[in-house]
Amino acid sequence: MATNQANLSGREENGNNATDKGLVHFIPVAESKMDVPYADLSIIDISRWSEGLDVQKSLADQLYEAMTTDGFFVLTGFGISEQEIQRQVDIGYTVLEKTPFDEKKELDSHTDKTGVYRGFKPRQYYEMENGVKDQIEQFNWQREMEDQPIPSTLKPFEKETKSFCEKIHKDVLYKVYQLFALALELPINTFVDFHKYEEHDDSWFRYMAYYDEFSPEDEEKVGHVWLKGHQDHGAVTMVFSQPMASLQVRDDEGNWKYTRHVPGGIIVNCGIMMEWWTGGLFKAANHRVYEPPKDQRNHIRCGLFYFSIPNNDVKPDLLKDSPVLRKLNRESMFKDGKTIDAKTFSRARVSKVGKSDIYKSNWGKGERLVEVIAGVEVPHFG
Repeated sequence: MATNQANLSGREENGNNATDKGLVHFIPVAESKMDVPYADLSIIDISRWSEGLDVQKSLADQLYEAMTTDGFFVLTGFGISEQEIQRQVDIGYTVLEKTPFDEKKELDSHTDKTGVYRGFKPRQYYEMENGVKDQIEQFNWQREMEDQPIPSTLKPFEKETKSFCEKIHKDVLYKVYQLFALALELPINTFVDFHKYEEHDDSWFRYMAYYDEFSPEDEEKVGHVWLKGHQDHGAVTMVFSQPMASLQVRDDEGNWKYTRHVPGGIIVNCGIMMEWWTGGLFKAANHRVYEPPKDQRNHIRCGLFYFSIPNNDVKPDLLKDSPVLRKLNRESMFKDGKTIDAKTFSRARVSKVGKSDIYKSNWGKGERLVEVIAGVEVPHFG
């Protein structure tokens, strides 16, 4: 059984003013010095955006290459400091560590019933193979933060957290979506219009901690995998880079490689809905969470994430107006003209996460299994 990170690396109780009272500083593990396989992900420096359209098209070319190979890239230069990101991680760690158990229970997401990520997901909720359950805890919230209960530990930081959410969506995510549009030679605000901040959708921010607390026997039963291979169901996912080597991407040959830490960077991956929009040209990234290298064991992996889902009524089907997709003869991935709106698919998918029989099954390395959700085939990878 692992020891709590606070005892291994230390933690600081910040209480210098009323706003920071009770804030717990999360101290991440040092970067690994071991020789482990890392994915060679493209780094897109968005700070060059203001240099004009030619530079923006060059960045879009980088994005195109990343989306047609790994489905991943690393975003830098987006104007939010490493310190601002670390503060959100501290807030998240405080919420996960200090919210009373009874309050967590009251604010349980019950995602299998609601299909929406709001509130806490407790540890040992996901059904893993051979009777093992997960060691992941989450607190999820939707960006408006107005129609869901907020835990007492987050209330002192609610205003700044909401401001952070808005900045990420409008100042960072919108530029990413404009790059997607440029890469497909579409009007620059095509994807921005699918993800308007002011309209309703099931996008969510997440504080998440992976606790290194599997017994040796359970580690063997799950093949040292902390979260099985999958594709995110939205348009894109933003993972704020962290030092622990644990997130892995899968290449076309079935090899799994760690993502390298880029301080202050965001790892961006393509989801299923973006794959639908492009008729499979842009690849929904296959990824999993694997145990870290030995010199990073017995520490908590605590991080911040944003999962971007299109506005509720958007139907992510082939963007036929794209000259790029027309030239490549890309076709709709839906059969018989069937489409599905973002809200319906998202809620059907979320309700199944960690609870359907496919999560309990034990399948071989690299094997692909398909689950039908709301009439749509969704792949999983061992």
